[in-house]
Amino acid sequence: MNKQALDQAFARAAAAHKAGKLAEAKAGFERIVKAVPNMAQARFQLARILLDANDPQGAAKHLSAARKSAPKQPPVWQLSAIALGVLGDAVKIERFKSELKSAPIPATVKAELTAKMAINRPPEFGGASKADMDALIRALVNRDGDMALTLATALDRKHPGTALIINGLASAHDLLGDTVSADLLFRRAILRDPFAVSVRANYARFLKEQKQYLPAEQHLQRATQLQPENGILFALLADTLCETSKTQQAEDAAHKAVKLLPQDAYCQMILARACSLNGKTKEAEALFDDLIAHDRGLPQALVLRAGHYQQVGAFAASVADFIRAIDIDPTLTDLYYQLVMGTKFTAGDPLITEIEDRIARSPAAAQDPGTSYAMAKIHEDTKQYDKVFTYLRSANDALAAQTPWNHDEYNRLEDHIKTIATSTDLRALGTTNRNPVDPIFVTGLPRSGTTLTEQIIGAHSTTTGVGEAFWSRAALHPLIANGESGKWSAAQINTALIAAGQAYQAMSDEEAPNALRIVDKVVGNHEHIGLLGAAMPKSRVVVMKRDPRDNLLSIYKNRFNAHGLHYNTDLRALAYYYSRFLRWLEFWQELWPDSFHVLDYDELTADPEGQARKLLDYCDLPWEDGVLDFHKSDNSVRTLSVYQVRQPIYRSSVRSWERYADDLAPLFDALREFGVPLPD
Repeated sequence: MNKQALDQAFARAAAAHKAGKLAEAKAGFERIVKAVPNMAQARFQLARILLDANDPQGAAKHLSAARKSAPKQPPVWQLSAIALGVLGDAVKIERFKSELKSAPIPATVKAELTAKMAINRPPEFGGASKADMDALIRALVNRDGDMALTLATALDRKHPGTALIINGLASAHDLLGDTVSADLLFRRAILRDPFAVSVRANYARFLKEQKQYLPAEQHLQRATQLQPENGILFALLADTLCETSKTQQAEDAAHKAVKLLPQDAYCQMILARACSLNGKTKEAEALFDDLIAHDRGLPQALVLRAGHYQQVGAFAASVADFIRAIDIDPTLTDLYYQLVMGTKFTAGDPLITEIEDRIARSPAAAQDPGTSYAMAKIHEDTKQYDKVFTYLRSANDALAAQTPWNHDEYNRLEDHIKTIATSTDLRALGTTNRNPVDPIFVTGLPRSGTTLTEQIIGAHSTTTGVGEAFWSRAALHPLIANGESGKWSAAQINTALIAAGQAYQAMSDEEAPNALRIVDKVVGNHEHIGLLGAAMPKSRVVVMKRDPRDNLLSIYKNRFNAHGLHYNTDLRALAYYYSRFLRWLEFWQELWPDSFHVLDYDELTADPEGQARKLLDYCDLPWEDGVLDFHKSDNSVRTLSVYQVRQPIYRSSVRSWERYADDLAPLFDALREFGVPLPD
């Protein structure tokens, strides 16, 4: 590429970047870098694009090369510090600091960057007065979104580009329910000052509230590297790791938190929670008991201990803790739902009257959709079927109004994944990829029998059930969440899939080092069957199917907290989603025949041993009679099926839709409209 062609190519890429055509600009700068590797200006511009695309690792790589080609350019060093701060790699940051000492740039720039990267540096207000910042913080603490937005907007105009002010602006948008703007602003704040730990921690809290635990975990990992003496950060990290089922990492982080803050009740509660999820029942209960005996961390310690008791099957103790927690704080109305889901009621149970009286006395409880779900379950348990849908409609309509399901957004995600899957030969990669990891994935829709099946396989002497681990989602996330990956070449996709398999292996080795074979249950993985098979050729995928009328009724009856599971509150959306579930299975079967095993819930409950034998055979596991005694296991269970899996296999939920045929008529019509065949 001669100088004239190079200048023209750079101008085109720069113009595309200015016009917001990031894919075109990125491709243009990449061509330039390939032709002229030492052109620092092209690498610098490419790094800017990669940072905006949330790829700090790629940006840092190009900036490292740019520093070698143009060591006297301060902007290259300044952007390098930002990229490394966003990346949060402590080793690379320390290496950069050493490199910075001898950099041929002005001393003032060095001093500024060194101060920016200092641990425990004071907050920077960007020229704003402490009084103005205190006023903004008060509005945020008081949850006055309108006032916070007014103050933050004025400060941002007066002192633009200040990370803490942008952080306040993001928090204000969050209070007002504009989570999209909040997310963008939090990202902007971190790019402005990636070493401001309070900003990163606040963003992690926001992500946790949105159930986006994986990115929250990443930001907290970086925050603890930047402030390794901050015990609260380690406790927040441990709490998040619990949500992503990385229980050993969670326990390790919680121990660090307690070591740094030995008297802090929150740190001790999170350690107890981590021990509980890590199967250390006695240690967890000792920690919970000590907190509660000394009235520390209440009522949250009671809530966590109640959840622990549910997981281990001690339902009576769980109820007692939930009730006591509500007595301490009557505003915790969502606990009624958690309590009811772990209890099987019979007519005349005095607890029913107590719950009804409590809800009637609490205006907040009467307005909480969770209490409506709870009352629906109580009436179903006691066979008062004519009252169930009155509560269910009330609860689901309220939630649907808050968070309607966006089927267009889902369709875009579906198209994106299918584009990736058809841009390479997944079966061919499955024959050449030598990854040895061999998990058994159990997937399907919620309430389709996934927990039951996971418990059956997990009861085998050679397997370990890990519940709803997030490892497969984390491993595939860099590929699926990248909007540009749909344009990648087959070689790029294959590289990403091999990396995903290696990432899964690393996570499973760390979290379950003694497991011979992992059983991993994640609803929604039916969307990733071929990707999982190519990334981990020795894996097995079991997909649960169930009569759609029973399956969708069961989803409609339960409150879900999973991010993105908003289709459950609308009967028509449920029918549409089920139709897409069937299309996914058709897609993978056509693209990669026999890449998964379908297990019908109704057939499993009708013939447990026969279906279990076929299941184990598919998983390359020899038959063991003990797999049907899964309900006697002391494993923890963290799903809505927490009560059911403590019972032997039963068929009472089969054809339960018949009790509500009139109420479900709109669902049946929608299923027929979307081409879903209904069983006889």
